[in-house]
Amino acid sequence: MKKLSIIAMLMTLVGLLFWQPQLASAADELTGHPHEKGLRYLISKNALVKDAKGSYRPNDNVTRGEFASYLAKAMNLQETSDIVFKDVPDTYLHAKDIKLAASAGIITGYGDGSFKPNAAISRQHMAIMLERAIDYLEIPKGTSSITFKDNASIIKDYRQAVAVGAQLGIIQGSNGYFMPNKNATIGQAATFIHRLMTLADDSNDGNSNGDKPNTGDPNDGNSNGGKPNTGDPNNGNSNGGKPNTGDPNDGNSNSGDPNPGDPNTDSSKYVIKEISNGTLVGNQGFATFADAEKAMTKNTQVIVQNDKIVKMSSGYVVTNNYVALKSETINDSIGVAGNTEMEYLSSDETQVKVRLAGQVGYLKHADVTLIPFAMSKGRSYYTNENGEIKHTLYDYKTNKYSSSYVYGKAPSFMKPGEKYYSWDGISFTNGNGSSKGDAYNYYQFLPARATTQYTAEEIDAYIMQKLAEMESTGITLYKDATKKSKLIGLGKTLKEIEAKSQINAMLILSLAQHESAYGMSPHAQDLNNLFGLYVYDTNPLNKKFDSIVANINELVDKFLQPNYITPGGSPGKNFANGAVIGSKALGFNVKYASDPYWGAKIAGHYYRAEKALGFKDANNPYTIGITTTPGLNVRTEASTGNSPLFTYARSGMPVIITNSATNGWYEVLSDKLHTGTAFVSKDYVQVINTVK
Repeated sequence: MKKLSIIAMLMTLVGLLFWQPQLASAADELTGHPHEKGLRYLISKNALVKDAKGSYRPNDNVTRGEFASYLAKAMNLQETSDIVFKDVPDTYLHAKDIKLAASAGIITGYGDGSFKPNAAISRQHMAIMLERAIDYLEIPKGTSSITFKDNASIIKDYRQAVAVGAQLGIIQGSNGYFMPNKNATIGQAATFIHRLMTLADDSNDGNSNGDKPNTGDPNDGNSNGGKPNTGDPNNGNSNGGKPNTGDPNDGNSNSGDPNPGDPNTDSSKYVIKEISNGTLVGNQGFATFADAEKAMTKNTQVIVQNDKIVKMSSGYVVTNNYVALKSETINDSIGVAGNTEMEYLSSDETQVKVRLAGQVGYLKHADVTLIPFAMSKGRSYYTNENGEIKHTLYDYKTNKYSSSYVYGKAPSFMKPGEKYYSWDGISFTNGNGSSKGDAYNYYQFLPARATTQYTAEEIDAYIMQKLAEMESTGITLYKDATKKSKLIGLGKTLKEIEAKSQINAMLILSLAQHESAYGMSPHAQDLNNLFGLYVYDTNPLNKKFDSIVANINELVDKFLQPNYITPGGSPGKNFANGAVIGSKALGFNVKYASDPYWGAKIAGHYYRAEKALGFKDANNPYTIGITTTPGLNVRTEASTGNSPLFTYARSGMPVIITNSATNGWYEVLSDKLHTGTAFVSKDYVQVINTVK
């Protein structure tokens, strides 16, 4: 962590010798204020000064320029570069501090070269500045999966910053809401910065105990941090309880810190511990990983390094943050979101071997947390709820169940009241790991070339019905959804795309609903972007489309058609892992989104539309098969005498079977855009039973 200037610290301490008695001698406008500690902290840093009327204005809205100045002074920023903003002249009151903050990467301004220093700052813009300050100060962030009920109304690019701030206790919500567009007061800003600097070991507030301030403000002083939620009532709710590192060893008094009096651990890098009643005990130390590994004689033993489990006999792995998993299975890199559960295969002193929905690869120890089954406090699970399959997710940061969603009918082997587990959303086990059955959700594994039976008018009617439902929730994001949503009237466009490009209209609608919060997200409203195009985990872009139709055409022509549906993809873009929304095992979800349940959640949107419209597609379903060999040729005739139309490089690719009468061949819908018939050998396709 970058250290604050020692000289500045000494100056502050000297100043406080004179300042503190004055505080105690007489009350002022800050005495008893809910944000008094934070305000006095900024005063001690010469960041907050009185105005011409002698007031600190604690209840006034803080501006972008003021907040940048507070951060620059609190962090004692020193280095400047040539960064300038066209609306921040050198004569501006906070010009120097704004340049310092920009040089440190804490502020970036707008695309037109402005900073808008006098504009009141919103809570979500504060969150992004605070996250950059956290990075600058090198404060560990850990897993950041906390969400709020109004999470969908937070600019998508800023949600991670809000989650980080909430996880660290810097920013908090009220009754589960974050209120991203609400402006913050100077007092609230002071509290946020004071909490930030407390984490940076600079929490001087004139009190010897250095306690973390309690604001008492209903907007940002709740100890529960707000009960988070996806913002979609269909997706359940989540709990943003007290932050936790996600490491089962963390926060336990007997978490296995080496005993200083144990001669075996004084110079030991690795320690063998034993799991006892869900905690770790013992301190058998070793100088090398190899020596510790040789000494493991029980399944209940683990190897610990710096209080972190680095090897275990059995358990699972959870990602701490977004990671790129290099899959040896498909020889490709796969983006994986934080808080993702994976199978633990093995580990050495530098890396962990994992399996994610059949994709085998390696991750660094710093990227993951190893959790032995015997120490698990909770895992994501599936249940049969009134005949529907419900997936309940576990948040390893808060150690609480966080959210849930329904995405189809439950398979027949799932009994109500029992929990089921799955690494890939296809094969399910009970809590003991015994297989209970396989299930392919129809909407999740329906190839994109399918044609929905719903008309443009029916699609439009459903859209309005759904928007009215969302509007009735009272959630701010969905206010006036029936008038403002970018989905309104899309039925005709979707059916035209389906006819021209041979891509299911309902699948495109479901994708749009999920990615754009039913057409109400900032990206949809401001940029005509329904699908999160170019909004990447690592480098989000804000490309504006001329219209929603242009946005849909770009999705089809530049993403789905060439890269995700057509086998082989474009040169250098091997995204085609099956023409279904799928999961991390196969389909668009392998590469399109880092959320391992992205495909299932989109399937849930399709399922809910079907449920509302009478299950016309499910009642007259396609027959779906899975290819069983790599290098399988698809031909234009039921014969090997003609050249292949295309080749499936990998096995396990879903296909729609339209006719099985041809001897030795299935007639199928071509994943490559093709108006004629296509055929594949029956010997290499297995028909699957889908749940619909």
